[in-house]
Amino acid sequence: MEKEKEQTVIGKTYLYLENYREMERYINDAVSEVSQIPDIDKYNISAEKAFLQSIRECKAETVILFEHLKKALASLKEDAEAAGEAYKYEALEMVYVKGMAYEEIVRETGCGKNSPKKWCKAMIPRLAVKLFGAQAIENKCQNTGRNKAELNQNNKQ
Repeated sequence: MEKEKEQTVIGKTYLYLENYREMERYINDAVSEVSQIPDIDKYNISAEKAFLQSIRECKAETVILFEHLKKALASLKEDAEAAGEAYKYEALEMVYVKGMAYEEIVRETGCGKNSPKKWCKAMIPRLAVKLFGAQAIENKCQNTGRNKAELNQNNKQ
């Protein structure tokens, strides 16, 4: 069960990043209004209205999630810059936001061949906390084998 939660939070973080550009495209291109349909007279609009409402709801949900992801990424960037690790954030952005391959980053930056992947992997748990809050922290504690009693004992000292 604990492993399942970790995969949910970290896995969702990866899933959101892997689909970043597709969510952006969906927000910009989804047909959710009758006015966006060419040759509207060919269709039975009463049947399509329910479907359009469903698309509007999906689009609204996607916009909210996408904006939350963008804010979390901006916060992660600030934290990385403050910690002198801007290069790690930049690798994450190049891969997931810009769609670059790790090999392209290696060529562009001159870093080691495994570095971009390692840097992205280091950023994911930090981003997960920004996306999921306490749920991600709980999973971090469970992942490291520490339990709440240990944490509480350490906080009292």
